[in-house]
Amino acid sequence: MFDNGALSIWVRLYIYAIHGYFTEIMFTAGWEFVVNMNPKFPGVTSVWSLFIYGISNLVIERMYIKLKDTISLPIRLIIYTLWIYMWEFSTGLVLRQFNACPWDYTPFEWDFFGLVTLEYAPAWLLGVFLSEQVLIKQTLRLCFSDDEAVGQKTHNGQLKNKLL
Repeated sequence: MFDNGALSIWVRLYIYAIHGYFTEIMFTAGWEFVVNMNPKFPGVTSVWSLFIYGISNLVIERMYIKLKDTISLPIRLIIYTLWIYMWEFSTGLVLRQFNACPWDYTPFEWDFFGLVTLEYAPAWLLGVFLSEQVLIKQTLRLCFSDDEAVGQKTHNGQLKNKLL
């Protein structure tokens, strides 16, 4: 079904979309608990988030590949965070035209048209740090392989992994 080798863009899009979706649910559940002391941890998101996070992480992946050897980590994190703000604002603006924008930051002091808020900058910085250092780096290491190449026995009977 899948060719051997690196993951296709579609598989990486899926991984990034599901990761973003899950992260948003966990973030909103934690926020609900900390702010409103709700022990039910009701995390919420929108189906639109799959597309938004998937595409955004693919763009950050491309930036990481191009910038990792020339730009320091702190500067890359700032670039990624600026991208996140531009992407969140533009996708929110489009979704708002159809009354489908799932977020509204107007209650925040430093919001911009209710579509983005500077109060989330530390969370976004942490998020892009984890995305680059864990999610993207590990996703780029993944590949499909046939069963024979994954594990073979050595001369003493131990299983060795050819991919590692």
